[in-house]
Amino acid sequence: MLHRRPSRIGLVLGGGAARGWAHIGAIRALHDAGIRPDVVCGTSIGALVAAVYANGDLDWLEEWVSRLTWQTVVRLLDLRISGGLLGGRKVIQVFANQFNGCEIGALKMPFAAVATELDTGRETWLQDGSVVDAVRASIAIPGIFTPVWHNGVWLVDGGLSNPVPVSVARGMRADCVIAVDLNNDILNGRDFGGITAAATPPLDPDAPPPGSLRKNGKPWPRWLAPADDRESSDVRIAPAPSARVPSMLSSVAQSIDIMQVRITRSRLAGEPADILIQPRLGGMGIFDFHRAAPAIEEGRAAVEYMLPAIRARLGID
Repeated sequence: MLHRRPSRIGLVLGGGAARGWAHIGAIRALHDAGIRPDVVCGTSIGALVAAVYANGDLDWLEEWVSRLTWQTVVRLLDLRISGGLLGGRKVIQVFANQFNGCEIGALKMPFAAVATELDTGRETWLQDGSVVDAVRASIAIPGIFTPVWHNGVWLVDGGLSNPVPVSVARGMRADCVIAVDLNNDILNGRDFGGITAAATPPLDPDAPPPGSLRKNGKPWPRWLAPADDRESSDVRIAPAPSARVPSMLSSVAQSIDIMQVRITRSRLAGEPADILIQPRLGGMGIFDFHRAAPAIEEGRAAVEYMLPAIRARLGID
């Protein structure tokens, strides 16, 4: 069946916390191929990158994330004891300074962010008002970032309802939707819903910790580490639960991964994108914000792999 050449391309950027830096590489690769979306939307970190992109500030974002170190990330965390582990004030202030009070309607291209009503579970599309407020609501991961009070309701992360919001791009009248799903292979090494990923060899207790267990060559902070081994918080390659108790943050992060995969697969089955880009980010944790370079490179590689299909769908030689 022949497709008519689409006149309005929608770019959908999915949620995935630190894995979201892959969106930068994906956008770069699309531009290099001469493909420039007409509308952009996103959930969680995808909403943040989408907003920056819609404002024409992708160069600024790439430069900023490329300078992040593990120590910088820790300094940006404002710990709280109510509403969520992190307030998010320091992080969002960085972007507030860049947007300088910009409204969504003033962005250089149509943009929407997805959030979730905490009381009802309803999906909310944020398409007007403050850009920063919309992004802050969309990234409010439950238990991690505090919820946001918006128009009389508490809003939390859009990943609870629509992690890869293809439906939003359709609602923005996109004829062809290119979606970036960050969560395709993040559960490697575990049996999940009847699908078993490649097994990971057990840890040798006498061997030094793998490089992935340390950030920038230094141990994780004690409050991030597993209770029985303060050198590591990567439960994906840990011994059986009977031998190691995951830290609180590791448990939350792993639970978020499971939730994201489950919801993403369900939503994409019913609302498929025309082109689905799936970077391989299984080795990257949701708090690895300092690992921008490999994430960006993987985002670029994933788009380049799909370019023949993208060109065929768009009617580009």
